[in-house]
Amino acid sequence: MRLFPLFLFVLLAQCLAAQKSNDQPKIIVGIVVDQMRYDYLYRYSKHYGNDGIKRLLREGLSCERTYYDYIPTYTGPGHACIYTGTGPAGNGVVANEWWDPEWKKHRYVTSDPTTKPVGTDEKAGQHSPAVMLSTTITDELRLSNNFKSKVVGVCLKDRGSILPAGHIPNAAYWFNDKTGTWITSDFYPDSLGLPSWVQQFNNQQLAEKYCNRVWKKQEGITYEESFAGWANKYDRAKYAASLSGGFPHNLAALRKTMGLGVLRFTPWGNTITLDFALTALDSMQLGQDEYPDFLCLSFSSTDYAGHQFGIHAEETEDVYIGLDRELARLFNTLDTKFGKDNYLVFLTADHGGSETPLHLKEIGIPADVLRESKIDSSLSAHLAKIFNDTADVIHEISNQQIWFKPNARTSVDQLAKASKEWLRKMKGIYAVHDRAEIMSLPSDYWYAPALRRGYHPRRSGDLFFQLDPNWHPDDTYFGQGGATHGSSYAYDTHVPLLWMGKNIKPGRYFGNVSVSDIAPTLAAMLQIMEPSASTGQVIQRVME
Repeated sequence: MRLFPLFLFVLLAQCLAAQKSNDQPKIIVGIVVDQMRYDYLYRYSKHYGNDGIKRLLREGLSCERTYYDYIPTYTGPGHACIYTGTGPAGNGVVANEWWDPEWKKHRYVTSDPTTKPVGTDEKAGQHSPAVMLSTTITDELRLSNNFKSKVVGVCLKDRGSILPAGHIPNAAYWFNDKTGTWITSDFYPDSLGLPSWVQQFNNQQLAEKYCNRVWKKQEGITYEESFAGWANKYDRAKYAASLSGGFPHNLAALRKTMGLGVLRFTPWGNTITLDFALTALDSMQLGQDEYPDFLCLSFSSTDYAGHQFGIHAEETEDVYIGLDRELARLFNTLDTKFGKDNYLVFLTADHGGSETPLHLKEIGIPADVLRESKIDSSLSAHLAKIFNDTADVIHEISNQQIWFKPNARTSVDQLAKASKEWLRKMKGIYAVHDRAEIMSLPSDYWYAPALRRGYHPRRSGDLFFQLDPNWHPDDTYFGQGGATHGSSYAYDTHVPLLWMGKNIKPGRYFGNVSVSDIAPTLAAMLQIMEPSASTGQVIQRVME
């Protein structure tokens, strides 16, 4: 038998390694636009320039029918799903905050009291990805090459930076309203203090400068895609009460009551996010060697504007026009640094956004608000009467879920049965299910799969209620003038998904795509393992 020369084996291995390196982009930039509905790609397009969203549509691939396939659709679960390739059932991120049976108290998604803040003395810096049970595509990238790839997360919101960056990134940074600076925690490698480049960026006091502006309408833009006078008509019970009355908004004056956090609601919240991300790109030398790096970039001002002003407000339109310009700035920078064929970008959203119920009611469309925050006291009184027991039997009601507190006299099953009968009589409630029913609902029951994908046995509530279309629960952030999200309906689940850059064939794809498909598709493109709990499929059209 003739032996294959050893040097040829070595040469072949080297060639394959070189081919893989050439097939991989220098850098992947994952862009999440918080609360971006699918239709925002086109609603304001006449005001978009040629180098931002229009360029994505022109030079990239748009997966036009991309949906979230689980309930609830919130920021934390959305960011986790994009990067883990699975919903709450797999990654454990069941909401932004909830009653946690494991902690035996209310939990904010990325809160981690075992960490110490870096760049601040406040609890705003005590965060980590410990809540997330699955690896992310960013984790898998680092694991694939012995940590040679660099990963960094950047977002105004802590959860929008931390969850995408995963468990083993180089860094994750988020914005501190009190100081107007970027901070992190000692969970990350820079635990002895902020790197000098972050300190230098913070010393520029850009938040102070942006907050000295007057936010007003831009010349030459009619804002005819929005409803004139919307903010004056629907400005009751606001998310941020000081931001009311429509354009113009004097940020310097608003800052006196809202602090530097007012920046979050304006186009300049996205501007400072990109300012910091591009500084990280240079300072961390991302994309400068043969190993692909990953920048996880999330824009949050779109969400704050949506909650505050609603989807038909001129302010919301203005924030998207500003975002388009920031995307153009990002793409132009990537072109200059790496060349058009040496980077990969994808853009999606963590959830969509709803119509304002008060407005829908006024024009004759069935809609309303369920006073979820008022249910606790009423239901508790009902249960006390039923069981002749005045003990507190409810931990929390939130996210259209109830966590019960059983005692020696009443079990969870008893509480759930009595509560179901009571809740089903409430106007606006479509259906109520306990844990056992969620798992036993027939698969052709239209939202059963979404319920199951959003259910985690150790963290989710004991009872779940689904609202009618266009009905929404009240919460701290949702008033009569703004928008919210969280449901299984199209306005919350249908989001954009665009790919542009290396090996992407331009066009539009109208096959159904799940957001869970993003991470396994990236894994296939990078020739690495998908995240550990991934349930998504590779999007074949992206691979063509």
